[in-house]
Amino acid sequence: MWTKLQNTPRKRAPRKVAVIEPGRCFGAFACSICQAACPVADCIVEEKDADDRWVCAVRIDKCIGCGLCVTIGNPTAPGKRDFGCPGDYDAIDMVAYPDVVEAVEAELGAGESAAEAEPVTA
Repeated sequence: MWTKLQNTPRKRAPRKVAVIEPGRCFGAFACSICQAACPVADCIVEEKDADDRWVCAVRIDKCIGCGLCVTIGNPTAPGKRDFGCPGDYDAIDMVAYPDVVEAVEAELGAGESAAEAEPVTA
């Protein structure tokens, strides 16, 4: 049985985290390659987008910034590998962690810290 290797809290914030563009995500139940590529348990989850479609979303409080989920050939991918979001979709980019936290906090308002936030999509 295959299990996720990273199931403990991360030790420090990553430089970059994965951000999924819901409009480009093919759908959580139809694809989910990013979930299979991710080594962190419950980091990439399913949630409904603005069009009521189930898409994948990254939990910024769990993402370690490895980039394994990013599209093969995407310039934001940290290294070469053979697996990731299909190139036809190219729905995932690596974005600077402070920029993502700032965007999430602005979206949430002052009520909740981004580090404690649930999944975020671009």
